[in-house]
This record gives sequence, C-alpha cells and structure tokens, in this order.
Amino acid sequence: MVILNQSDFDNVKNGIVFNEIASPTFSFSVLEGYIDGTVYADSKVPETVLIETNSGIYYIVGETNNDDFNDFLFDLYRQRKKENLRFTLFSSTENWDTVIKLNLKNEVKHMSRFSFIYEHNQEATIKDLPSNEYSISEITKEVILNSVEFNDEYYKEYWGSSSNFIEKGFGYCILHNGKVVSECTSIFSSQKYAEIDIATHKDYRGKGLASIVAKTFIEHSLKNHIIPSWDCDVSNKSSIKLAGKLGFGHPKRYSVFV
Repeated sequence: MVILNQSDFDNVKNGIVFNEIASPTFSFSVLEGYIDGTVYADSKVPETVLIETNSGIYYIVGETNNDDFNDFLFDLYRQRKKENLRFTLFSSTENWDTVIKLNLKNEVKHMSRFSFIYEHNQEATIKDLPSNEYSISEITKEVILNSVEFNDEYYKEYWGSSSNFIEKGFGYCILHNGKVVSECTSIFSSQKYAEIDIATHKDYRGKGLASIVAKTFIEHSLKNHIIPSWDCDVSNKSSIKLAGKLGFGHPKRYSVFV
C-alpha cells in the first residue's frame, strides 16, 4: 500500500480504474483539492484505490483480487471502529460488495442508495415563494451562524471549515422574516459536480420551500457549468419524489457499508 501525493491525483482521476460517471462527488472533491483527504493505492500505477475524506467517508474502486490491499482496507476499518471513528464505505461495483460482505460479514451494515442524473428537460414547474415575508439568499457566514441544520459544525465535518466552503462551495437558503427556514447546500463540490444536501425547518414543511431553494441551487449549478447530483437511500420516498419533481431521473443503485 502507498499513499499517493497530490501530484498523482490526476493520474487516479484519469486512470482506467476510475469511472467518472459512477464515482461519488466527494471522490472528486478530494482528488481536485476542494477538501482535504488521503488517497491510498496498491502502487504508484494503481489498480486499486481507496479515497478517504477527513470526515471518515471512503470510496473503494478498482481491482478486487488484491489481497494485500484488501487486508489493509479491512484492517483500517477495524482500527477506526475500535477508536470509535467514522468509517462509511462507498462501494464502486457489485464485485466490491461481495468482497466487503465476505470479509466483514456481520461487522458492517449494508445500505442501498440511489444516485440520480439531472435531466432539466423533465423538471416540473416550481411554485413561487409564499409571500413577501420570504426571501432567498446565498449561504454566507452569517447564514451559517444562524442555521440549525447546516451550521459551522456541519461545514467543519464535510469541508474542513465554513471558510473553505464559502471559498469553494455554494448553497442557498430561504429566510422568513430573517430566520433561516430552508436550505440547499453542496455537501461536496468539485470542478464539475455539486452534491445536494437539503433541509427545511419542521415548522415550515409542506409549503414547497425545499423545491424552491433546490431549484435556485440547480439554476446556479447549470449557469456555472456544474452538474448537480442527488443521492438518497432507496427507502427515502419523499426524497425520491422531490428528486423527480426537480428534474432528476435514471436512479442508479449503489452500496454503502457502515
């Protein structure tokens, strides 16, 4: 096992083991330097790669019949679990699903998720804001300080700091008389992709605010030649419904192990 230098990251992104379409946004975030992370490989010319965010999210991709690297992967999992540290593993293929389940058995929980492709030609008409008491704003440091869901701790976890998010990410919120009531932010971003995370205050649900703020996020993405992405658990019916309403389709199922 080797830890790749940042100068090697482009070789990973452009290499044969890395499938751009199937790879999660956070893998690009690390490879393109949007967030800090570590890239492990079996060699300087990798056949197997493990991408790690500092928040404990991982993506395994490449050759599965690589015993030494597999041993490293599962030892790393057990060590982090022993230290009560997060280890959320995104699998790139069904072959990796099989290898992970064979080696970790009942140690992990297998979850299925959908990744949606944005198809703007199928989007539905989104309602306007309920009244002039509501307004839309970009997510700023002030918004973060006043947010319940996407607060400073959230951005520390996924972006390293709220300042890094302000510099490299983006998001929008809806304010009601100055109060943050609905938000759509990029939990991860890269040069080409932005993954959506969305939340609405419980007292303001059912008003269509999530659709409005997500629509604003999507419009910003497209204007800046960024592809918005939408992922959720396969059992999350409300998220799947909202994704379809916003113009996301062709869900692709993938596995996550926790």
